[in-house]
Amino acid sequence: MAQVVRLLLLSLLLLLFCSCAQSFTQRRNRGDSWSTEKHPTDRWFQQMLNHFSKNGSSFWSQRYFINDIFYKPGGPVFLFIKGENAASRQMVTGNNTWTTYAERLGALCLLLEHRFYGHSQPTGDLSTASLRYLNSRQALADIVNFRTQIAKTMGLTKNKWVIFGGSYGGSLAVWSRIKRPDLFFAAVGSSAPMLAKVNFYEYLEIFYRTLTTYNIECARAVEKAFTLIVALVKIPEYYSMLADDFMLCEPLKINSEMDAAFFLHKMIYFIRIELNKITIDDFCDLMTDTSLGSPYNRFATIANMKIINKKWSCLYANYSAFLEYFSLSSLDMQSIRRGRQWFYQCCTEFGFFQTTDSNNHPFSGLPLRYYVKRCSDVFGTGFNYDSLTWRVKANNIYYGGFNVNGSKIIFSNGSNDPWHFLGITKDISRDLPAVFMKGEIHCADMYKQMDTDSHELIQAREKIFQILQKWLKQ
Repeated sequence: MAQVVRLLLLSLLLLLFCSCAQSFTQRRNRGDSWSTEKHPTDRWFQQMLNHFSKNGSSFWSQRYFINDIFYKPGGPVFLFIKGENAASRQMVTGNNTWTTYAERLGALCLLLEHRFYGHSQPTGDLSTASLRYLNSRQALADIVNFRTQIAKTMGLTKNKWVIFGGSYGGSLAVWSRIKRPDLFFAAVGSSAPMLAKVNFYEYLEIFYRTLTTYNIECARAVEKAFTLIVALVKIPEYYSMLADDFMLCEPLKINSEMDAAFFLHKMIYFIRIELNKITIDDFCDLMTDTSLGSPYNRFATIANMKIINKKWSCLYANYSAFLEYFSLSSLDMQSIRRGRQWFYQCCTEFGFFQTTDSNNHPFSGLPLRYYVKRCSDVFGTGFNYDSLTWRVKANNIYYGGFNVNGSKIIFSNGSNDPWHFLGITKDISRDLPAVFMKGEIHCADMYKQMDTDSHELIQAREKIFQILQKWLKQ
C-alpha cells in the first residue's frame, strides 16, 4: 500500500513538473517579463564609452527597443529616453501614453536605456573609477550618437524625431532638444527637473503642504507619529520596541548622528513614498483610523503594509549595512541595481537631497551634512560639499536651469509632486508650453491609461497630444 501511495505521489509530482515546464515555455515564447532570457526585441547599439576623449574610446553595447507596429512611412519617430531605471519591452508595447500618441500619429517607437542602468553596462562593474563615465553629458552624447546612426541605418534622416522622457529622463529629453534642435524636432519632458539643487528642502515642504490641504487631521496624525519616533530614537530603552514595530532586520543601534539620521530617513520614506504608490485617500484613511490605535501605531501599520507589499522579509535600517551595500561595485545581471549609480549622480552633478532643513513641516533629523557625509562615506573624501556645489553650479550654467531657450518643448507636472518645484509649471512662450495637472503625482501623464484616471489627467494627456499634432503638421 505504501509503495502505491509513493508511486501516486511520484506521478503527481511528474505531472506538476511537466505542467510548470510547459507553462514556463509558453510564457517564454510569449515574452512575459519574468523570463530570464533576453527578449527577441532587445537590440544592442555599439556606443562609445567616452564621447569626449581626444585619444579615441572603447565601445560597449547599449540596449534599446523598437516598436514599428504603428509606423507609417514618412511618419514621425518617437524616441523615449529612460533615466535611472532599467528599460523594458512593456514600455514600447503597452498602453503607455506615448505609444498611444504613436498609434494616433503613425509614429515609429524607439526606447533607449541609459548607460550604467539596467543591462546597459559599459564597463562591467560599478566601481568609482568606472562611474566617472556616468553623467548627463555622456548620456546626452549617447542619445545624439544613437539618433544620428539609427537614422542613417534605418533611412529615417528626413523624419521628424520627437524625444520623450520622464523625471531625469525627461530632463535629458528637454536638454537634447535644447542642445541639438537640428536632430530633435520636439520634446516632451514629464516631471522633468530643470534646476539642479544641492539642498532640496522644498520637497518635504510641498509634500506636507499637499497633505495638510487635502486632510488636516491626517497631516496632524503624521506629525504626532513622527514627533514621537524622533523622541524614541533618543531613548535606548525603546530601541527594541522600534525594531519590533517596524520589522527591522536586526536590533536598532544608534551610536552616532548618522545612525539616528538613517533610521529617521527610513521613516520618512514610508510617509512620502506611500502617496506615490497608494492614493491619498487610502493613506489618510489609515492615518485617521482610531481603531488602529495611536498615530504612532497607525503609522507603524502603514510601514508594515509597505514592507509586506514589497515582499521584504524585514527592513534594513542600519547605516553600516547601507554603506556596505552601496559600496558594492560588482554587477549581478539577474538583479540590476540602481541605488549606487543614481546616488553617484546626485553626489556629483544634481544634489536633489531632500533634507529637513526647513521649519515649514514637522520632519527633522536629515540635515544637508547627513547627505554629504553619505557621499564621502560611499565614494571617498573627494566627494564633499565643495566639489558637489561647484559641479551643481556648473551643471545649471551648462543646461540653463529655469532659463530655457528653444522651442517646441512641452513641460508637464503634477501639483501633488514635490518635484514640480524644480520644473517648469507655467508657459514660457507659445512654443514652450507647460501642462500643470492639479492633484496629480510624479509622471502621472506617462503612466498607462486607466479607467480611474481623473478628468484633469485625461485632459492633460489630450492637450499634450493636440500640441504635438499641431507642431508635426507644420
